[in-house]
Amino acid sequence: MAAAIVLCILIPSNPISISNLTVSDKSLPTALATRTPLPRPTKEHIGRLIFTCTRGDYNQLCMINADGTGYQQLSKLEAHSYYPVYSPLGGSVVYASNQNGGVFDLFLFVFDGARLLRLTQQIGNVISPSFSPDGAKILFANRAAEGPTSLWTVDSTGANPDLLYAGPNTIVAADWAPAGNRIAFAMAVDQPDAYEVFLMNEDGTDVRQLTRGLPGIGGSLDWSPDGRFLLIYAGPPGDKNIFLVDVEAQTAAQLTSGGNNAASSFSPDGQWIAFNSLRNNDQADIFIMRTDGTDVRQVTDNPEPDWQPQWEP
Repeated sequence: MAAAIVLCILIPSNPISISNLTVSDKSLPTALATRTPLPRPTKEHIGRLIFTCTRGDYNQLCMINADGTGYQQLSKLEAHSYYPVYSPLGGSVVYASNQNGGVFDLFLFVFDGARLLRLTQQIGNVISPSFSPDGAKILFANRAAEGPTSLWTVDSTGANPDLLYAGPNTIVAADWAPAGNRIAFAMAVDQPDAYEVFLMNEDGTDVRQLTRGLPGIGGSLDWSPDGRFLLIYAGPPGDKNIFLVDVEAQTAAQLTSGGNNAASSFSPDGQWIAFNSLRNNDQADIFIMRTDGTDVRQVTDNPEPDWQPQWEP
């Protein structure tokens, strides 16, 4: 078995790009280091965010410090790239892209050596990747045939893609709990373009519904670092807000009011929330706020859409 590469480096301050990279040889040792990171102190510039940025005709990957400095566009592909998420130790990013033509696959960009690895090979249309806390596996939603989108896993090396859970309806987002024992996912129910949040064990058993009666839940969710809360967004079309769901109490607290907000995520120390919002003259920008909804700060200000922010560990 190939030795694991420890990917614990920080992203360099010099501009980097994945636009001209070719997919590395699959025989390279690409397994990620396996340990569960604890919540970390807030970094310089509050932290760093990677996000989907629409530039021209395509969705690309961009990066910025949470205080609005240090903007970089990582990709300039004639293809769409979505759902970027860091590995638990921060040395790599997995994302969904159709950069090889046709369907969406998962790709892993490793910052050390600027290597690009293709993790799935036309097994369907994949979205919403989420690392297991130890970095060994990646959870994702996949529509493999004509039926509903289901939950799959794949090793972080690209080996062993496997169906984990096939629900009765389409699944649009999923996230692995920090303790590794639970998975949260958003699945369609009886209303168009609205979902409910469900929980299940990491092996796909004991599926149970968490949310009830909160109208217009959208297709993203994120666990708090302590595993007690989930961030979701909900509300009528054009007026979505961020909600903090207490998983054990099964209650939801509204954090934003107006602005049409979505795709929220916790900072590694649990002190900040990043999200995208149309509150700036219907321009999709990235914002951050405290976990009680106060101290809202604008991060990006680009006339083209910025969305799906995720924090660097």
